Amino acid sequence: MEFSLILFNKLVAMMIMAIVGFALVRFKLLRESDTRVISVLLVYVLQPCLIARAFQIDLTPERVHGFVYGTIFATVTILLSMLLARLFMKPIDLDAVDRSTIIYANVGNLLLPLVSMALGDEMVFYCSSFQIPFNLLLWTHGYSIIKGDKTVNIKKLLANPNLIALYIGIILLVTRTTVPSVIDAAAKGFNDMVAASSMLLVGMVIAGIDIRTVFTYKKAYLISFGRLLVIPILSMLILFATGFLTRHPELRPVFMVVILGAGAPSASSIVQIAVLHNKNAAKASIYNVMTTLLCVITMPLIIFIYQMMFPG
Repeated sequence: MEFSLILFNKLVAMMIMAIVGFALVRFKLLRESDTRVISVLLVYVLQPCLIARAFQIDLTPERVHGFVYGTIFATVTILLSMLLARLFMKPIDLDAVDRSTIIYANVGNLLLPLVSMALGDEMVFYCSSFQIPFNLLLWTHGYSIIKGDKTVNIKKLLANPNLIALYIGIILLVTRTTVPSVIDAAAKGFNDMVAASSMLLVGMVIAGIDIRTVFTYKKAYLISFGRLLVIPILSMLILFATGFLTRHPELRPVFMVVILGAGAPSASSIVQIAVLHNKNAAKASIYNVMTTLLCVITMPLIIFIYQMMFPG
């Protein structure tokens, strides 16, 4: 219960940052088009620094164990969401944007800074385990279903800054290489900018959308329910049914981070891909905004349920 309240407070703080971004655009101090500048900064500088710095720790068998299992469980949650999106594609008429929203969560702009703020850099290390299956599947499976063909965007996959930072971090960790203090200080400065920049971006995007459209689009509630609640709850039920955490109680904090990722809002990358291929970017934006607003309530709830199911 205590961590759920901490998480709620951090999410509210992040929403206040988003309100500032919203106000800057509405009062015409910034333009909606300025979001590109912040996006570039986040994708190519701030998030990679956050990920790479998370690996500047001592390599222990326990951390390797946690990272490997975190990656496996993150993969399971994404595959589960893919299965559900496939099963309900015809019964509730899910198009490519609908399915992508259910499957892919915002593990970059929201999850990374949230974990950093609420749990510290140690847990960002485990949070980074979500980056591997997320980026591999988003830029292959996700990209292909939104685009409408089975072409794999290898260039996007290989050039993904978060994955590059992840690989660099792993190499530094395995080789026990410590970066010079002056470089680490610069990286920490960028690290500290991630949360505020991410939420300013969210607020600026929301400012460019008619909020009435978001809340009057009925299907958005159904999609948000699947993304924010169904996926993480089913993931927890699988964990509970297998009894895995009873046998490996040391992984409870690691899997809690993964569950946070499983219940995060829809990935902002879906909007970007939809814009690129003229595939209903307006609807993708509505889903992104609604899930981001509702996660302030759902994410603490999910963690409360997790702690009730797996006490310790």
